[in-house]
Amino acid sequence: MKQGWMIILLGLTLFMLSGCLQQADEEEEQDVIVVEETEDEESEVVFTPTVDSDDNFYRTVLEDGTYYRSDARGVVSDAFRNRVDLDHFERGLTELASGVYSTDEYYFTEGQQLSGDLINSWIRRYDPEIENELQRGLNPELAGSDDDPMDERMRDAPLMISHIMEHNYWRGSEEEGAQLDGIMIGIGLRAVYYFNTTNEDGTINFYEESLDESEVQEYGREQAQVILNRLRSREDLQDVPISFALYQEKPDGAVAPGGFTAFAQVDGGSLQIGGWEDIDENFIVFPSSEASSYDANLSNQMSQFREEVEDFFDRKIGAVGVGRYNNDILEELTIELNLQSHGQAEIIALSQFISDRLNEVLTVQVPIKVYVESINGMEAIIIQHPDEEPFMHVLN
Repeated sequence: MKQGWMIILLGLTLFMLSGCLQQADEEEEQDVIVVEETEDEESEVVFTPTVDSDDNFYRTVLEDGTYYRSDARGVVSDAFRNRVDLDHFERGLTELASGVYSTDEYYFTEGQQLSGDLINSWIRRYDPEIENELQRGLNPELAGSDDDPMDERMRDAPLMISHIMEHNYWRGSEEEGAQLDGIMIGIGLRAVYYFNTTNEDGTINFYEESLDESEVQEYGREQAQVILNRLRSREDLQDVPISFALYQEKPDGAVAPGGFTAFAQVDGGSLQIGGWEDIDENFIVFPSSEASSYDANLSNQMSQFREEVEDFFDRKIGAVGVGRYNNDILEELTIELNLQSHGQAEIIALSQFISDRLNEVLTVQVPIKVYVESINGMEAIIIQHPDEEPFMHVLN
């Protein structure tokens, strides 16, 4: 979907409780508004219904009743070494965007301004021989000369940017129509540079080089300005507000995701990133030595919770918690319980037991989400919000 004349159908409200969809009892008549479109043909675009949930999700634009999937999605997915990074990176971008583009006033689509081929060219090395400057890579140019060993050339100029993700935000009304009114650009930055070289006999040497976080962050800010310059060179994007977020990923195999480190907002028409807002976001895994030193009280409570669950279940279970902290303040706790064998009655009883013990053992005043899984997949979900009764759902 591009800017131009489109028909937007405003849908109705459904209700969701912590991600579990409930069918709405009634539907109202849909209102029709008109949006700008550059192409001659009109296409019908539906806004997904408003969902009543604590996450306060954006409504999404559907073109001809179909979800718009960004051409660049596969590029971003392949760039991440950890699935946990990909999931948090995408969701975190929408959370940051909601501070600028209100979920009450804006509608969401995956990125439509940057093609997959263009993003793929941007996460490659800078090559001055590429004629089109807008397609030159944003990663450092290969160091040294052709006479130098390749592993040294690569080590001296590590790839720092691993991925780039774009989200679009739209505004509209029946009187004024709707138009693109916000772009969010997420820039993923490596913690470790993994690379390899091939010997003359065909064997491959694998290397990994830890990167200095402060250098990587500074490089990310510099390249954000380059991206802004390239976007502003397009006439249709000169007056669109653009947001940037830097994301520091974790090394390969990490249990917890990385986190966002900086955010910048550029008003429409502006050609410079005026300043950056630091973000102190951390994910701590329980149990771990890091958790014991970072949040000793919660670490002890998590140990007690695991022991009580194991006593109830009368066997050892895998229990891993991940706490999300902003500025050293816990904001959310997620717990995964992995069972080897079970019966349906056991799952129900265990879920009831967990629902009863969450408030008693884990005294933190934040949302707590417990996922009970087995070799067959997800078995149950228990969600506890502060000062509310827990929500429990057992999958059939």
